[in-house]
Amino acid sequence: MANGCIFIVGYMGAGKSTGGKRLAASMRLPFIDTDVVLSESLGRDVSGLFQDLGEEGFRKAERAALRRLALEDQQRVIATGGGTPCYADNMEFMLGQGTVVYFQLDSAALIRRLATKRKNRPMLDGIAAGAFPAFVEGHLAEREPFYSRAHITVDADALDESRLSSVGRMIQDRTGFSL
Repeated sequence: MANGCIFIVGYMGAGKSTGGKRLAASMRLPFIDTDVVLSESLGRDVSGLFQDLGEEGFRKAERAALRRLALEDQQRVIATGGGTPCYADNMEFMLGQGTVVYFQLDSAALIRRLATKRKNRPMLDGIAAGAFPAFVEGHLAEREPFYSRAHITVDADALDESRLSSVGRMIQDRTGFSL
């Protein structure tokens, strides 16, 4: 393992950014969100990048950013986009570069969290309200085989300080972090 990055994976709305920031703070590590890095480096929000580049182009840019961030010589927590582990060899790369933590939520919880935020999510924008629950259930089922390969799976429905501390200890035990 080159630098011991901690990669947060999971479906959109699972709390990767919010929980990842809190986990990074509890471990005294820097936090990076790949969506923010892409937006800042390419000058557009994720929805705009999806529109400009198409999904394939977006995934290629995301893959390049992931590698660049992970190969820098610094331990950090990196929150990935929901589709990142499902594209090309990204999951294998992350598994080999550090510890992958899956923030898991069931489809009912994700549907509740995402119901009012569909316009801000390129994969959800334009899906009719009646088709939305079935889309999330099916899409999550497609991605679950990738997410479930993570080293650590945590119920993201209750990411309190105690649970985050436990996740931090599991990561430290697994990787030999010296903080």
